[in-house]
Amino acid sequence: MKYDLIVVGGGPGGLMAAKTAAEDGLKVLLIERKRDIPRINRACTSLFYLKWVCPDGYLEPVSVEACPDGTRFHFLKLGFSVDYSGPLVPYCNAIWISPGGYKVYPFKNELFSYYYDKEIFLADLLASAVTAGAEVLSGTMALGAENTRDGVKVFVRTEAGEQTLEARKAIAADGVSSRIVESLGLNEKRKVFLPLVKGSQIVAEGVEPTIAEHINSHLSFTIPSVTTGRFTMDPRDGNKKLIGSNYKQVMAIPEYAPWFRNFRLVQKTAFSATIRTPLREPIAGNVIAIGDAATPIETWIQGAVACGYQAVKAIGKELNGQKGYPEYIAWWQQAFYFNDPGYFKRIVTHHTLTWNKMCTDEEVDYIHQLFQDQRVVPTLELARTPEVVKKDRPELYDKVKTTISQLMKQVEPVLAAYPPESVIYSDSDACLKRWPRYPGF
Repeated sequence: MKYDLIVVGGGPGGLMAAKTAAEDGLKVLLIERKRDIPRINRACTSLFYLKWVCPDGYLEPVSVEACPDGTRFHFLKLGFSVDYSGPLVPYCNAIWISPGGYKVYPFKNELFSYYYDKEIFLADLLASAVTAGAEVLSGTMALGAENTRDGVKVFVRTEAGEQTLEARKAIAADGVSSRIVESLGLNEKRKVFLPLVKGSQIVAEGVEPTIAEHINSHLSFTIPSVTTGRFTMDPRDGNKKLIGSNYKQVMAIPEYAPWFRNFRLVQKTAFSATIRTPLREPIAGNVIAIGDAATPIETWIQGAVACGYQAVKAIGKELNGQKGYPEYIAWWQQAFYFNDPGYFKRIVTHHTLTWNKMCTDEEVDYIHQLFQDQRVVPTLELARTPEVVKKDRPELYDKVKTTISQLMKQVEPVLAAYPPESVIYSDSDACLKRWPRYPGF
């Protein structure tokens, strides 16, 4: 075999895998379809979470250390760190805002994440991988893979045409629409939740919120009358803002129109994906699927990096005659919340209550006013305790109860795909609660 390991995909998981493998002495080849590997060409929030409002992706403890020459991200349970040379913007407030301006703070004056420059993060990982000895083929499209008796073949297309690459092992880190995963038949084991989800976001300059603490805040608007979902805005370096693609509808609201007087579009990116249940065992023969390639939609940046590291450690054991794959599978199943059926309960409860315009603008104002002194996500708290509106708004109570019942019935086929042992949290309401911090942090 020409290589010990071929890594397909140059995102955070693939780059971390190539870096780790090269540092461990493996002969590794990284292939990526983009020519400029660190360049971000899809919608991405670029947040490094220390904690979040409710369970979602990677669950293990992480921390951030400011160093004289940059930043170090520590993966405490796994015992490794990643250096980063770019800027950080601390996020200390998460603010849910109603049409009338009522605010609910799941986090207030409490550090819960950092904005980081993902392109710099990827460039740092790429440079480390190359320095360690990894070979890199950019501008190379992976078409599929095939297990052989003693290794794996990876089929690719370059400007020179199609060719076959061979290695003892391979890692599929080519994203949620992974061609490698599809070619190996792994998607046949998964239940489709949504056949096609599309979205976009923009980066703009000159957006000037009147909320005093907006620079260090994640802002989320719920305005049923003008948007089909939540409109989010995250601070960036300087006066740049990452905002939802439906910003034009928000600009039309008199209260928020002044924010956009000096608006200038900088960049627009999009995404599309089929959302499936995760791969319970993301391994086929000599190939491990990591990161988003094995998930409903994303592992978060820290989850992708952790996957790249752990997959290489498992492969190293396998190449030395040890059982590395069972260890990786056991870790994978406990380290990510989407491997618990509560994940999909959260998705349909949190998002669909907004997307299907169940509430009017006035009702959203009422709900936010009701919870504005509590550190909760309004939609999740309403779903968890609908009785709080029963006395004053019996019609809203009935609507909430009916909608949640319908949503749970719709998601039953997806939940049935989870085995009984997949439950990570013993608390059945975990999916509806604010998530204070990573377990063990």
